[in-house]
Amino acid sequence: MAERAVRFEFVPGIDAPYTSISFAYEPGDGRSVVVTMRGPRPIRLKFHGAIALRFEDECPGFDPLPHPLPMLRQDVTFPVLRIEGSKWLAQWSPNHQKLAHFALVSSDDLVQIIAQPEIEIMKAGANVA
Repeated sequence: MAERAVRFEFVPGIDAPYTSISFAYEPGDGRSVVVTMRGPRPIRLKFHGAIALRFEDECPGFDPLPHPLPMLRQDVTFPVLRIEGSKWLAQWSPNHQKLAHFALVSSDDLVQIIAQPEIEIMKAGANVA
């Protein structure tokens, strides 16, 4: 299967791009990562069973995504993608059906993560905006 990026619409109504992304490993659990996406509708996502994470400035960069990318609107990539047929995932996990490759895109950052396919949506606090 060829790699392809698909929208991962875990939260209905995403209609604006995100400005930045940050992440932190969950205290006491080195396999969970909490990602904060900042923008008009800030969200926090918790990825369980993370085995790999790549963070870079959103640019052509070192870790290209498969094209075409799903778009939010002209010249704006949809902010949360799932990479199907991921070559990177296949390198990490021979039994990769139990894991998924996600890409989180903002105007400043690109985060790619391999983790369990279910994402926990956490309440965004006042300090997230």
